[in-house]
Amino acid sequence: MRKGVFLILILLFPSIVYMLFSLGEHRVERLSMLGDYSVDDAGDTSYSVIPDLHLIGSDGKEFSLRDFEGKPIVLDIFENPCLEPCRKKGVTLVNYFNDFGEEEKWVIISVANDVSIDLDELRTLHKEHMPEMKNWLFAKPASLSSFDSFVEYTYVKTGNIATVNDLPSDDYLLIDQQGVMRAFFDSRIYNENRKMGDAIKLLLKEPFLTWKDEKK
Repeated sequence: MRKGVFLILILLFPSIVYMLFSLGEHRVERLSMLGDYSVDDAGDTSYSVIPDLHLIGSDGKEFSLRDFEGKPIVLDIFENPCLEPCRKKGVTLVNYFNDFGEEEKWVIISVANDVSIDLDELRTLHKEHMPEMKNWLFAKPASLSSFDSFVEYTYVKTGNIATVNDLPSDDYLLIDQQGVMRAFFDSRIYNENRKMGDAIKLLLKEPFLTWKDEKK
């Protein structure tokens, strides 16, 4: 009899866990938001989306960050020529995200900080890293002035770098599905890369989560 009870409990355990997590008591902390914001009369805060950035991909076609609305974006700005530190950043992305999964739901965009970089160089970099990752794009700015304005808002105003001339940054920028900046992650630190992976997964689940009450 006792063995039968234990067997039933073992079989029911997954269902019990599911029920506990479905009752709204499983609360997580929201990722922070960055950038300009406004507060309405009800006290709700709305953060501004990043300026749009037009890019030219390694295939020669122009696209913009707005084209990926609805998907988290990992933005990587690299230096041309892409020497050892730059290539180590690329290897890091390969190591952490080549088998991350759900590639159709998020994207990595590696952008050269040089509008004059040759498209053949972009194609070479893509080939040397992980061309099998269909959600990883290599590109260059379509316009230097718009690129500088974008960097000013995203990297300079947030204090990530002092001036546009300090590019490239060691950090990846994570942008959410609505185009709002959420976090920077240091490409040189192991735990930071793990955190970025967790943050991407969190953004994918964010619409379905119940948040912890903010600390006063």
